[in-house]
Amino acid sequence: MDTPYNLILRFFNNECTVDEVQMLMTWRQASPANETTYQELLKTWRILEPSTPEVIIPNKHKVWNNIQSQIRDQEVNFDCSPTYSRKNIYTISGFAASIALILGIAFTLLLVYKSPAPISYAHFETMKGDKSQMTLPDGTKVWLNSGSQLSYGSDYNQHVRTVQLSGEAFFDVVKNPNRPFIVKSGGIDVKVLGTAFDICAYPEDNNIFISLLRGKISIESPVDQNRLAILHPNEKAIINKANLLCNVTPCDATTESIWINHKLRFEGTTPDTLFKQLNRWYGVNFAFNNTPRNVRYWLTLKSESLSETLQLINKITPINYSIKGEEVTIIYK
Repeated sequence: MDTPYNLILRFFNNECTVDEVQMLMTWRQASPANETTYQELLKTWRILEPSTPEVIIPNKHKVWNNIQSQIRDQEVNFDCSPTYSRKNIYTISGFAASIALILGIAFTLLLVYKSPAPISYAHFETMKGDKSQMTLPDGTKVWLNSGSQLSYGSDYNQHVRTVQLSGEAFFDVVKNPNRPFIVKSGGIDVKVLGTAFDICAYPEDNNIFISLLRGKISIESPVDQNRLAILHPNEKAIINKANLLCNVTPCDATTESIWINHKLRFEGTTPDTLFKQLNRWYGVNFAFNNTPRNVRYWLTLKSESLSETLQLINKITPINYSIKGEEVTIIYK
């Protein structure tokens, strides 16, 4: 695919649709040469971007005319100025033409700036029962769990790398000390430089769960930047959304994020938690009666269907169940 200059220009102008942003990301990731071309254009864009919104950028024709005018002024004084030779003038002319060509292309991108362009946002969503994987513009990898949403602005990676999350995601963040990575979710900010962690913050849950696989992360309140906790590898934070009280406990971070490998593991899980996770895993709604209070489940699911999973649960604790579309009824015997 040739360099999509028009698409890049639309992205710099914050005019891309979600599909166009994804198309540009795909082109950039197709080869190192594509990414190099993109970064060179981005540098040119930032260098030539006006510092104030009232600055008017000339177009390529005006730039070319100004340079030609300067060359003609030098030619008028050719005979009375021993400093210049005709060879030098030709050299200057060629150099000026090159500058005009480069600036002309850049200024054609910029045209006239009178006000800063608004920030546009890219949005990604997974339906219940589905999972997806994506790569952000800086190379950070993201896995989205069932019923989750992720968004980021067109200013991503300019000064900071900020994303908004609703639901659950696993992040493998590319390290960049100059541009912190921030996840805003459920009323908290999670700040990192380069690390791998899982954050579960579904809107319907009372708590936010964050587990760290490697690196270090800071959990803060977005209101007053009050630090709630610092996590180290194989630690899990449980944050109450109502009062932001945070409890940090040891964990197996690999197990906490095992869902990215299309597995689901339960270790001493209560029925309520078990069926809440199965709800998201299979995209169905559970209703259950006569739930025993002292029951705990230890099991790992891989590629089992919903019926196979219910049969497995039946072997652990006898149940009757019925499946009608997306509605599943469980009755403990």
